[in-house]
Amino acid sequence: MMVERRYLAAEELPPRPDPSAGLPRPPRAPGFIGRDISAKDSVIREQDEALAPGSPPGQSPVLVWYRESRRGTVIGVVTFGLALVGLATLARGTEWMTLWGAWGIIAVSLIVVYFISRNDRFSAGADWVARGKKWVRVYELAKVTCHSYPYYGAGVCMRDSGGRKLRYRFIDLSSDRMLWDLTYNGILHSVIAGGAETNWMLRRTLALPYPEPAPGAEQECSAPDE
Repeated sequence: MMVERRYLAAEELPPRPDPSAGLPRPPRAPGFIGRDISAKDSVIREQDEALAPGSPPGQSPVLVWYRESRRGTVIGVVTFGLALVGLATLARGTEWMTLWGAWGIIAVSLIVVYFISRNDRFSAGADWVARGKKWVRVYELAKVTCHSYPYYGAGVCMRDSGGRKLRYRFIDLSSDRMLWDLTYNGILHSVIAGGAETNWMLRRTLALPYPEPAPGAEQECSAPDE
């Protein structure tokens, strides 16, 4: 089935937030898969501002940040553990439960997941997004693509004009509505106005339009998996 491409001109792009004030806030972007609740109402995210990450060197102030709380991490670890037990039971029945080695592997896996989850920090400013110490300027992306990784899930890989690279899972970007909107607006500007290289999977996942063709150019139709 052929699908008509959706085009967007550079002058039709939403405004960029001011680097210092973060206003105007970007419009709500498509593709958000998280819970749209305020930070103060979330029991699974860290509330202590003393644990908030700082801005990358020389960049605008932090507008939003996310880190799982201890409670949120425990909930995630328990969920992951139940999933492991369920998968092992489906594959091997209940006989594996008598093997102490199997329980040891599960215990080690849960400890690793706990510390990874607790140490992961996500943040964004008006024109940058970061995961831990890695960051990119989202309005200066040279390449932004979507990929699906084993044991990692679908995510976006970004490289800016300065050569910095950052990989983000969509489930992590959806930790916070503003984090998602700030990142999407930067990607949109980079693709439409900056000509950033991308791929069909990202366009389909984020419902990204194409840059408006030059006057007189014929608009194309494309398959959804182009």
